[in-house]
Amino acid sequence: MHLTILCVLFLAPCVLADGWEDFTNNLATDLAPLITLFGERLTKQFLSESISLLDNIIFALSPLGVLTAVVSVIRVCGGSSLRAFIGRAQEGPAEAESELLSCVSESTAELFNEGGISRVFGRPKIVEIVMWEEENSQDGEKSIEIGTLRDALKKRAWSAQGSGLSDEDWSDPTYLPEFDIPNLSLNKGIKRRDQFWFHCAAILGALLQLGVLSYAALTVFLFPGSFKKDGKAVPSYAFPFYIVGTTFLFMGMLCCAIIIERSSEEYHFKPNKPSNIFWLQPGKQNVGDQVFNAFMAVKEGSKSTMTMEMEYIKSVRVRKYDGRHLEIYMTLLSTLLGFVFQFIGLRGLHASVILAQLGSTFVMSILRTCLRTERMPQDENKMRDERELASHKQQELDCFAFHLKDVESFEVVAPSSTETSSTDSSNGAYQPHPPLVDQLIQTRAQLAELTASSSHGLVVEWDNMPIRKVAQNLALVIESSMDLMSSWGVDFGKSFKFQLYIECRPSIAAYNLPIRSSYSICPERCGDALRWRVDKNELEAVLGLWVWSLYKSDESWRRPLNRMVGLTREEAGKEETYLLFHKWIFRQTEAKLVSSNMIDSSRRLFGFDSKEYPHGKDTLIVRTENGIETMIAQDIYIQFLQVAFGCMIDLGGETSLDTGFQNTLFAHNSHLDKLVQCFEDCHMGSREDALLCLVPALKAQLLLPEFSADSPTFKRQIDSLISRNDWKGALSQGQWICERCEGTEFERSVYELGYLCRRALLANDKTAHQEGFSSICKILKSDIKSEFLCAQRISPPSSWSRSPEFQQWWLSFSNQMGWVAWQITTNVFGLRSMQPYLKQYKATKDLEMPEDVAMNPEQSQVGIRVMQEWLMSSHLDFERDFYGNDDEECFEWALKGKQYGLLYFLLVRWAELGAENPMLIRHAYIITAKHRSYWGIQVLRRQGADIDVLTQSKMSALVEIIATGDLEAAKTLLDNGANPNGSEHAPNRRPLLLAAHAGLTEMVDLLLDYGAALEILDHVGLPALHWASKENHLETARLLLSRGAEVDRFGSDEKSALHLAVISDQLPIAELLLENGADVNMPEGTSGQTPLILAARSSFVETAHLLLSNGANPQLRDREGLTALDWARMNDYREMTALLEERIGRITIS
Repeated sequence: MHLTILCVLFLAPCVLADGWEDFTNNLATDLAPLITLFGERLTKQFLSESISLLDNIIFALSPLGVLTAVVSVIRVCGGSSLRAFIGRAQEGPAEAESELLSCVSESTAELFNEGGISRVFGRPKIVEIVMWEEENSQDGEKSIEIGTLRDALKKRAWSAQGSGLSDEDWSDPTYLPEFDIPNLSLNKGIKRRDQFWFHCAAILGALLQLGVLSYAALTVFLFPGSFKKDGKAVPSYAFPFYIVGTTFLFMGMLCCAIIIERSSEEYHFKPNKPSNIFWLQPGKQNVGDQVFNAFMAVKEGSKSTMTMEMEYIKSVRVRKYDGRHLEIYMTLLSTLLGFVFQFIGLRGLHASVILAQLGSTFVMSILRTCLRTERMPQDENKMRDERELASHKQQELDCFAFHLKDVESFEVVAPSSTETSSTDSSNGAYQPHPPLVDQLIQTRAQLAELTASSSHGLVVEWDNMPIRKVAQNLALVIESSMDLMSSWGVDFGKSFKFQLYIECRPSIAAYNLPIRSSYSICPERCGDALRWRVDKNELEAVLGLWVWSLYKSDESWRRPLNRMVGLTREEAGKEETYLLFHKWIFRQTEAKLVSSNMIDSSRRLFGFDSKEYPHGKDTLIVRTENGIETMIAQDIYIQFLQVAFGCMIDLGGETSLDTGFQNTLFAHNSHLDKLVQCFEDCHMGSREDALLCLVPALKAQLLLPEFSADSPTFKRQIDSLISRNDWKGALSQGQWICERCEGTEFERSVYELGYLCRRALLANDKTAHQEGFSSICKILKSDIKSEFLCAQRISPPSSWSRSPEFQQWWLSFSNQMGWVAWQITTNVFGLRSMQPYLKQYKATKDLEMPEDVAMNPEQSQVGIRVMQEWLMSSHLDFERDFYGNDDEECFEWALKGKQYGLLYFLLVRWAELGAENPMLIRHAYIITAKHRSYWGIQVLRRQGADIDVLTQSKMSALVEIIATGDLEAAKTLLDNGANPNGSEHAPNRRPLLLAAHAGLTEMVDLLLDYGAALEILDHVGLPALHWASKENHLETARLLLSRGAEVDRFGSDEKSALHLAVISDQLPIAELLLENGADVNMPEGTSGQTPLILAARSSFVETAHLLLSNGANPQLRDREGLTALDWARMNDYREMTALLEERIGRITIS
């Protein structure tokens, strides 16, 4: 449009004088007036940015785009009939708003578009954040707060200017929901010039328009001869039409501009405290056919500081002209008639007037454009260098948080790493409560809240961000896990929290060391159901900041990731961990060994493959398809589990062997499986991922259930297979559990496998014989672990090599297994054909004893004979003398000879047969206790043998040992769980009472140390102190009293210990009881006789003297009304009578 006007102006002087009239008639007269009809783009742009009456006046002076103005009014405020007249009957309000108004609404919004601003339909993702400085009224300390403009108004950091509404009205989220949609054009897109320039433009426009009118008057009235039209005087109608048309056109265009400008209402806000305004737009947004990239813009003071010298304009749609048809029609009529009249008038005037009008229009169009030329610069995007990285996981909020707090890196580190390095100044500055870490997390959490779906207003939630989805899943799995564990009875206390140890490095050059701190995540019980809830925004903050920091530090984090098996580098490098993986975790993905340099376990438990470390494979990892945000969420979950499991005493549930994909076996626990199900239901990863988190955390807290071949559930499964004659399955499961156990679990499992092979050889089935013999040959050939690792095709590190001690142990066990197999094949019909194969593996009929063990030949013969009797038959078909010494000599022989495999078989055999013969169980415990064999007792207990089992005589092993006075044997039983109180079914066999009755003071002391009830009663209702007193066991009674025995307690005979001591004339006992506070005047329950009366009846003078010296009252009477003196006189006890009369006389005199 500007180019057309310029052509007209510059061509005019170049035409020859004699062609002036032709030129003006053909060009200026026809073309120039029509130009004012057009200029659509310029007109729409100026109208959409007009916010004041001064803007409207400038627009109406020497106007351009008359037709556009008319159409615009119809589009914005016209009825359906008028819109149909211009071909826009079906046009929605959003299209007109986006093109012509300065406001945003429910259907229109604004987005940054590569340095410009685009008005779009709908509700795209963009958030407007106000940051202001807050001062603490108590200590004057300044802090930075962020929120929406509503939040700033609510906290009086900002205030509305001249709106007539209070800040409370604006802070109400239900008032003007469009208020939450950012106005970018008015506040960032245009740098509005000072009002002085707008006044200048208005004055200049008025002067130009008046100037043209004055010039037209001169040509008509003062110099009509010099300005003729086609050689004739100007027609009389021309000037009036021009004057009227110009006036009407000005008024009409002014009304058009006012109507459009006032179809939106502008509100102005000013900060009361130093502030900044940020606009944050996520990348890769598809709005219509356009894709908008990430953008971050800021409105701030000079030198990037917060300021109070700023203004914020909010424009919202109002419909005050809807239905005001008369005003609309008058405006349209004025505009159109004004243009027609002006056009007719100009056609009648001299051509120079037309050119003057055209020049005025041209100048004003330039002025209107110049007023709005200062726009947002191309480099305004504060995120331009990182927008691709931020858009990768939609991490604009994290990038923004880093920008706000000027942070370079953020990472959660292992607790042990933080504790170790916190005292080392060379590794970083440890601060217990540093403001930076807390502020960074809280700021990011606020950003999450501002962009959450629960926010008020029309801000579109950002819930499809990968980080937010994973954070919500993490919060859900923490809540679900706590609810589940609470249902198991786990007490998390009133305030549960788990700490994340964080290392943060500021961008400021002065901070060349990282800041270390801890941040607490505090789940709380909520609602009537008291279900656990955790702050999702906090978790999103930690998760997002950590992911962003890793991506910033190294683009390699986009590669496929690996999870370390275990919680530390040392743990991940152990053979035990590999076996644990194959026992509890392995489903489909095999673990492999890589260099420990690939994973910094002090910071995270995952890493990525790197070709920089091809050697030194010493750390177990599992390849995963999870994204980095999921891996970090799993790390946080592990840290939660370590604290939560610390509140548990026992995992509980039932542990068994289960079958998975392609008949693979794995250990299974019902409670662990529920936790795994929580993990899967919350979309935190696969079942394998869940176990990689849960199993190491349980192991670290010593909560991982023991599961070996002697576990009750495993033995039941084996017995079930055997009952179906599936010996192959039973033996393969036995080998499976041996391959995956470590330490004592491995030893017990191997012994159980050997015992199972023995059962197979003794079974009355050829298949059992073959499978059992095959398993024995494998045992004789090589150790199970080496075979397992070889089958896994893994190159173990040198630290996994078999120690000499293990090799010696395995050789000893294989020799014992070969001896058992030889003996069975010798004694069982049809199995001798197996002996040649046994010879190939150096199995013989003789046992090799260790060189350092000297054995009595006779004892060896007895031991071998008895061992053969017990192990070479499947039933107890021989007579046993449980009171003889053969079994004990056999046990001692095996124990001294370190034949632990045979010893284990013997104990298992006793436990099996003891189910029908309890005496055998008691017999086994007595033998193991006498030999101080803690190992043997534990074997019996794990086999389900009751250590407190009672025989027909109601004697337990502990009672039997107490009867012999073997203190160390009793201690061995008590250490292994024997009940110091005995059984309720044998009240006459209470261990403490028996020891007190026998005067075994050290035994009594031992039992009390192990929790024996001091006041426990026997079958006749007497406690231990009564028995010790009755049997005159002074030291035992003294011990019981020192332990707090009740000195005046009555037994079932209605007598106290003092009564019993007096009746038995046990002076030392009575003296001891009185020293310990016994009531010297307490009457016994049956006859009401005091101890003194009892002593007088039996003429125990020394006892009576003791009682009297301790305050006994000789004048007390029994239920028959007799005193002690009466009883002494009745029985003619003269010495007693004299003693009592002398004491009574003293009382009377005093």
